[in-house]
Amino acid sequence: MIEINIGAAVESGGREVGRVERVVLDRGTFEATHLVVRHGGPIIGRHALMPINWVSAAAHDRVQIARAPADLSGLPDFEVQHYVRLDELGEERAGDPRERIKPGDWVNYLMPLVANAFGDPFHTPGVVVTDEMIARSESAVRRGFAVESSDGHKLGEVHEVLLDEEDRSLSGVVIGRGLARTRPLRVPADWIAQIATDRIILNRTRGQVADWERQ
Repeated sequence: MIEINIGAAVESGGREVGRVERVVLDRGTFEATHLVVRHGGPIIGRHALMPINWVSAAAHDRVQIARAPADLSGLPDFEVQHYVRLDELGEERAGDPRERIKPGDWVNYLMPLVANAFGDPFHTPGVVVTDEMIARSESAVRRGFAVESSDGHKLGEVHEVLLDEEDRSLSGVVIGRGLARTRPLRVPADWIAQIATDRIILNRTRGQVADWERQ
């Protein structure tokens, strides 16, 4: 069993080279494909998409890789950002483009309007779009990823992802429950009905989970 604690240190040759930010899971097969690793300094740090087969061992707060630290620099970025004109946003992105505008995007939206008002035709209102560089069939599970019962109740949030040591398939997740004092609950993979883009949905009701905990 491999325990991937989201937030764990990534080590190469006994030296910390990054931190696990997310675990990428295939929503159909429940297999882990990549880890999203933040590495580099606080200013020039980046999120890299690291293949799961780089992991040689893992134990709670440490993930060891059988690669040189420099190899992380050659990995692709997990996310890319690019500027998209509002008139080019397709329907697949959002019903209303303004729903995708973050506070930091307002300068990209307002400044072109001001430029147009003064007769500059070369600036078009747009937004900065962030795309995750993973397959459409995959989800990047982060710490705090919601876990819901089959009847729609939030049961907790993901803290750890448990993988089979041989084939890296999902064995389960450890979720935290409660606010001030987190109570961990280990959820086996056969309880998971669906891994969505923003949550994990179980095939157990809240009552069934509570009964199992009491037993």
